[in-house]
Amino acid sequence: MPKITFNQAKEFLNNITSEDKIAIIHHDDGDGFASGILFCEWCEKREAKIENFICSYGNWDEKNNLEKFNKIIITDVAPGGLIEIKFPKGKEIFYTDHHPKKEKIPKEILELRTTDDGYIPSSRTATELTKIKPWLGLAGTISDAGELHSINKEYIESTLKKYDITLKEFKQNISNTISNTISFFNEKKQEAFEKIKEINSIEEVKKLKKYSDPVEEEIKFQINKIKNNFEKMGNINMTMIDHAKFSLKKTIITKIAMENPGKIFIFFAPKKSNPELLGISSRHDAEEADLPKLLEAGIKNLENANAGGHKRASGGQIQAKDLEKFKQNIRNFIK
Repeated sequence: MPKITFNQAKEFLNNITSEDKIAIIHHDDGDGFASGILFCEWCEKREAKIENFICSYGNWDEKNNLEKFNKIIITDVAPGGLIEIKFPKGKEIFYTDHHPKKEKIPKEILELRTTDDGYIPSSRTATELTKIKPWLGLAGTISDAGELHSINKEYIESTLKKYDITLKEFKQNISNTISNTISFFNEKKQEAFEKIKEINSIEEVKKLKKYSDPVEEEIKFQINKIKNNFEKMGNINMTMIDHAKFSLKKTIITKIAMENPGKIFIFFAPKKSNPELLGISSRHDAEEADLPKLLEAGIKNLENANAGGHKRASGGQIQAKDLEKFKQNIRNFIK
C-alpha cells in the first residue's frame, strides 16, 4: 500500500479542482464528523462537487454509489470498516486514520496514518491539513479523548489560546454540545452532519444547544439509573444500557470511565437496526489498558461477533443470545 507523507497528502488536496467529483467517507462519531466536515469544506472552497457518506463499522450500505466519483477521501474509518467497502477501479483514494491496523488495506489507497507518532485523532490531522475551523478540529479531537495523550498537548493548548478559552469550558460548551447533537439525531445522522456543518464560528455553536440540552438531561438520567447496577468481575464493570431516546452508550461510558480512572467498563446495548445484536463499548483510562485484547477474548468462538479499536477505547458486537457466553469468556480470560 502506498503510504504517503503529510506533504504528499497536502499535495493531493491542493490538486483538487472544480472538475472533480469527490466522495467523502467518514466515521459516525465526533472525530469522524469534524474531520469529514473539514474535508468537505476544503473541497467546496475549490469548487469541487462533493457528497459525504457516514460509515460505521459493519454498517456500510452496499447501495452507496461510488462509481460516479473520480476521487475519494476517507477519514477516521478503522481498517476493519474500510475493507467492507468495494471501491471501483481507477479512482484516486486518499485515506487518513489513527486506529490500530490488523487488516490489510487495499494497495491502491494513498494512506496517511498517524499511529506511528501516537494517538492523533483524525480531526486534528484534517485541521492541520486544511487550516479550516480550528475550533471544530479541536472539538473532534477532544470528543475522541485526544486530551488524554501527551502527543496532543501542544496542539490543544495552542488552539485553546487562540479562542481564549479553558479546556473545561471548551469541553462543556463546544465539544460536548457537538457530540450531543450527533446523538440527538440518532438514526438521522446526515441531518446532524448538515446542522453542524452550518456552524461557522465558535460563537455559533450555541445554536446547537436546543439539540444538546435534552441529550445532556438524558445522560444524567441514565448515569443515575445505572450507577449501582454493574456486574463486577474483579476490576471489570459490565452493564446493559437502555438508550431508547438517543444513542448514548459511547458518551455515557466515556464519562463514567473518566470519573473512575483505572477501572474497566464494558457496556452493552441492543442495536436499533437489529435487536438480535448487542453493540459493545469499553473504556479503560489507564496506561496498561489493552481493551482490544480483552474484547477479542470475550468474543472467542462466538458467531457473528467482532471487536477492535484503541487500547483505552474499544467496541464491537455480539449476538444478544451470546451475552452469557461472552461473560464466561471474560471470566476465563481474567483467571
